Amino acid sequence: MNEGQAKRYQQAEKLIKQEKWGPAGDILDSLVTETTDPDATRQLVRVLYKDHQYVQALSNVVEEPELFYQTEEFAKLAVKIMVQNQRFMLARLFIANGPAEWQQDLDKLVCDGEQIAQTKYQQTIQQRLKTFYHLGDGDLLEQRQRLNEAYALPLGDFILGTRFVLRDPFVHYLIKADIIENLRKLGVDTQLDYLWIDNHEYQVNPAEMTAQDEVPAIKTVRQIIKDRLGDQDAISFRMAKQQLELQLIFLFPRAANIITNPTEWAEVLLKTLNGQESGNDTAAEKWQQRLMTLISTLPQVGK
Repeated sequence: MNEGQAKRYQQAEKLIKQEKWGPAGDILDSLVTETTDPDATRQLVRVLYKDHQYVQALSNVVEEPELFYQTEEFAKLAVKIMVQNQRFMLARLFIANGPAEWQQDLDKLVCDGEQIAQTKYQQTIQQRLKTFYHLGDGDLLEQRQRLNEAYALPLGDFILGTRFVLRDPFVHYLIKADIIENLRKLGVDTQLDYLWIDNHEYQVNPAEMTAQDEVPAIKTVRQIIKDRLGDQDAISFRMAKQQLELQLIFLFPRAANIITNPTEWAEVLLKTLNGQESGNDTAAEKWQQRLMTLISTLPQVGK
């Protein structure tokens, strides 16, 4: 902040002490627009919450959630806002990404909010769950929107809907991967059936999963790509990394079962990007051809 902006920020703080939320919010909103100062954003969110502008407060939190890990007090504020907006799954994911020592107290806020919602808004929850069941009716973008809406469900209802969605052949696999990964982050300890890209059903317990970035075979493929291209061809390196990440999204959570020969996988990927054909009918080549077909159907490249 420059000198003039700092004075306005101090003025906003005085108004906050006087509980004049509206005028304080106006000043802080203009400062957030003009600057990238995190204190202004956090104080604006606090003021919006106090002024019962919960939807606008949530919008600011979701835009930069990392700002609210500064202290437990700000983390609690973010969780309260998510709960007030009935964004229960988002609140749980926010907590899971924060310091472990805060999680128990913050989880209680979400559990209490879910219990209240189950009593006061049972019909709304049932309607959201019904919409979640029909996730596969739309295209990928519509499915992603419906999934975002499903994050308003309490955890128990979300898992209930998930059991149906993960087996639905019309739900895009990127959506299924998002669901499974988020349940892994939450450490949900339950057995789930899911229909995978090979049209076979498998089982997974999110609490027992290893983060995909920690899978040895994947780490090896990444290292090979880096060794080959990292210091030589920045553009090709970026393209190879992007291609691998897209492959891994579709392979989730069975990448370790498919990439059994990391060196061969990296070789096929690099040759394909160079327009070369290996001439070998290997499992890695067959899988990457299948993955290229799936990737080509995406409405836009990237996640």
